Amino acid sequence: MGPSGAAGGGGRAARALRLLLLLVLALAAVEYLFGSILDASPLRTYLYTPVYNATHPTLRFGEKFAPSWAKRLSVTEPPYPEVKNITSRNDTIFASNITLVMTPDMTRQSADNSTSLLLSRILEGYRNQTTTESTDARKNETELPLCPDSLPPDLGPVPVNKTDMELDIVEKEYPEIQLGGRYAPPNCTARHRVAIIVPFRDRKQHLAIFLHHMHPFLMKQQIEYGIFIVEQEGNSEFNRAKLMNVGFVESQKLRAGGWQCFIFHDIDLLPLDLRNMYSCPRQPRHMSSSIDKLHFKLPYEDIFGGVSAMTQEQFKKVNGFSNKYWGWGGEDDDMSYRVRKVGFHIARYKMSIARYAMLDHKKSAPNPKRYQLLSQTSKVFQKDGLSTLQYQLVKVTLNHLHTHVLVNIDELS
Repeated sequence: MGPSGAAGGGGRAARALRLLLLLVLALAAVEYLFGSILDASPLRTYLYTPVYNATHPTLRFGEKFAPSWAKRLSVTEPPYPEVKNITSRNDTIFASNITLVMTPDMTRQSADNSTSLLLSRILEGYRNQTTTESTDARKNETELPLCPDSLPPDLGPVPVNKTDMELDIVEKEYPEIQLGGRYAPPNCTARHRVAIIVPFRDRKQHLAIFLHHMHPFLMKQQIEYGIFIVEQEGNSEFNRAKLMNVGFVESQKLRAGGWQCFIFHDIDLLPLDLRNMYSCPRQPRHMSSSIDKLHFKLPYEDIFGGVSAMTQEQFKKVNGFSNKYWGWGGEDDDMSYRVRKVGFHIARYKMSIARYAMLDHKKSAPNPKRYQLLSQTSKVFQKDGLSTLQYQLVKVTLNHLHTHVLVNIDELS
């Protein structure tokens, strides 16, 4: 073929290439303006190439991916922040993870630079629009409305079952409870995040009854909660107050962002009325002011034992419980004094609501030093409590209905 034929063939190829480019541009413009019509357009396949495989985990800036991360997480370790896995095709990543791909022929057309620039602007607008829509969709899917500020419906007295139960059997109940005894309402975002701290030793039978009663009780109150059983290891005298300090510290480590408030709860007390809300109190709240074995009467006005509720800020301000009460008695009166000393007052529900059933148990010998210690509270409470807490964490186990914290709280020599 002669030179004129070659020139004619080259001109036809150039015209065909320009027509193809105009067609691509037209399709891009239509998709930008009427994306819903061409939602499944193959144009997206040719113009966008992900930088990475979208089924791989997405890591935040500065994080390193650890292949053994899942193996390191066990029921005896605290939970770690989850790394979000992107597996849904609808959860597409745009912005900097998108590369515009152009063919060699397109890059050689210097006369079409303005066309390429316009195409890039169209794609940028499409990309920004899609990013906004994708983010809004994910936000709407994950956020739940706040639970009602008023009391949940149908709250009132509940029965109690004191029959002996097997802990292994009870642990298989309530499939809606998450590992570690954690629960959050499925249909709304709880207004209160509550850690239930239970000091424990040699009360396995009480533990089964307690868990069997408390989970259905608490789930009806539309709060987010976790139950933490803090067990004292060794043969030293029982130190209820120090175990509750440990429970406060350790439970905070086991939830991202921590807990808002804490219910310090004897294991042998079971609430009898759902209106006795296990929520965050405005003032430190004495929950168990009306107990069956005490004839549903308040023994004395300043009592703060049995079951009590405090916010994180309140508990820190009083420096937690004293660590010095070994044996039965005195630590709750010490806390009552701390509460009043820093300017709080003890709040209570009506006696007809704050009702509890007490499980049978052998009474412990009173602490002979309790009155001497109480006489020193005003002088030492700022130097005895959370600020001086020392203990050895032995093991943390996430059971189905509770988190078990085993600890050695013996004083160091």
